[in-house]
Amino acid sequence: MGHKYSVAQTDHSVGLAGFSLPGKPGIPLQGPPLSVRFFFFFRIPVHTIFDSCPEGNGMRSIAITRDSKFLATISDSATQKVCIWKWTLAVETPACTLELPKEYGFQDNLVFNPANNKELVSNSKTQAIYYCWFEDKGILAHSAPVLTEKTFNKLVGKFSQSVFHLKLPQVLSATKEGKLVVWDIHYPSSTSSSAISAFPFIKPRKLVHLQKEAITVLMTIDSYIVTGDIKGNIKFYDHTLSVVNWYSNFKLGAIRTLSFSKTIPSLPTEKSNLPTDCTLRGDLFVVRNFIIGTFDATVYHMTVDGTKLEKLFVEPRDAVYAVSCHPYQPLIAVGSVCGMIKVWDFEKKVYLFSRTFEKGLGVQCLTYNPEGALLGAGFTEGTVYILDAMSLENESPEPFKYSKSSVSHCCFSHDSNYMATADVNFTVAVYMVVVKNGQRVWEYLARLRSHQNSIQSLLFGVHLDSNEPRLLSLGKDRFLIEYNLVKSCKDHLDVLDVHRTDQGNYPTCMIWYPPLTKELFLLICNSGYKVKLFNATTKMCRSCLSICI
Repeated sequence: MGHKYSVAQTDHSVGLAGFSLPGKPGIPLQGPPLSVRFFFFFRIPVHTIFDSCPEGNGMRSIAITRDSKFLATISDSATQKVCIWKWTLAVETPACTLELPKEYGFQDNLVFNPANNKELVSNSKTQAIYYCWFEDKGILAHSAPVLTEKTFNKLVGKFSQSVFHLKLPQVLSATKEGKLVVWDIHYPSSTSSSAISAFPFIKPRKLVHLQKEAITVLMTIDSYIVTGDIKGNIKFYDHTLSVVNWYSNFKLGAIRTLSFSKTIPSLPTEKSNLPTDCTLRGDLFVVRNFIIGTFDATVYHMTVDGTKLEKLFVEPRDAVYAVSCHPYQPLIAVGSVCGMIKVWDFEKKVYLFSRTFEKGLGVQCLTYNPEGALLGAGFTEGTVYILDAMSLENESPEPFKYSKSSVSHCCFSHDSNYMATADVNFTVAVYMVVVKNGQRVWEYLARLRSHQNSIQSLLFGVHLDSNEPRLLSLGKDRFLIEYNLVKSCKDHLDVLDVHRTDQGNYPTCMIWYPPLTKELFLLICNSGYKVKLFNATTKMCRSCLSICI
């Protein structure tokens, strides 16, 4: 992760070994805000365009020409701008800019014509736009004809992606109805003096019903037009839009992206195990190997020779709310709302192992125990798992289900004999280790709705005189509560004391202050940008620091 802002899109050139990526405000990922950065494939940045979107909304889409000379971007603002950049020159301003009317819809797909780097096409859900760049005049002309139901007397559907035809002066736009709109590009004649025909424009030619499934990906490679659809099918067509081959029996999720190898496939040999195409001749189907990305965040590699599909990796498809670092190994556990826990080695930057839980179980919080042998996991529907940290298998036969709301916090005691959780219903629950038949097993102890507002922090400590664990919770209700684990019993969580930490502001988090003195402190931050030191025994405020913003 090398970016301070979320990456909106990447694109790469074919002629040169390089690629680029734009950013937009969003997920805190370090780099210049709203920038476009260029890399060679050995990951060395060669150029960065700073402040490429002064409006501050970032980029929506990006495209780079086949020869890597020019770059095109579409902004993510309410009024979108299309810019073309001569990025190889030492300039920080675009060569030309076009502001798009709002009635064109939100353009989120942009590509160059592989055969002509002065032509581009983009589309929103309702309108396709053709662009022609007159470099000498600094003009970006465009054509955006409106389609209605009367245009073809048929339902067209919403556009997904658009590309240029391989051999003809045409633009193809795929729709969510499985159809393809074919646009003719009309170029002005050399003898024409009319201002209207001075620039190229597009006109709808025909509507082709390719398939029943919604088309999510449309691209061209070599002599083929390729589609990916919502059912996970990948189909190849020739320049006449006749189907040549397809892959439909792998039960993939909806196709999000396709990326073909830059290596041209070799000629078939006797040892080749290539599929045959759909032509009457039944020729061997030869195409580059390709990468498949699906909407469920899975990436596959397809080896055409032998039709071998390999799952490369699966990433969380939903938000990541839970992260926990191993106490002494370079491991980090990441949990997602989609129910996936992945463990990474952050020194080697490699993924180690993962587990995906059943549908409906979203990971909300994770924590390792002090020895790093166990991993506690709290889920969005209230379930609590205690897992083996190295295999992610259940440490207890059955998960604990004592809450009906999302588990927001989870922590272990210093001796790993207790685990505590907090949920969004202001309730603290405690689990403990008991010995049965000579084996240590985890059991539910008790729970208590101890706060009147959300619990901000939950942590264990140690009683200095007895070395027994102590449990504290801090709520948005401004109360710091310590529990008496010694006097707690089955279904009864005893409270030792309750102290108010703030008056007007509310606390946001709490940690143990490092043991630098004989006195033990709790460090509490609040919404008024103040940091307070509390004596851990008396709960009296000993110091307060106001942080200037």
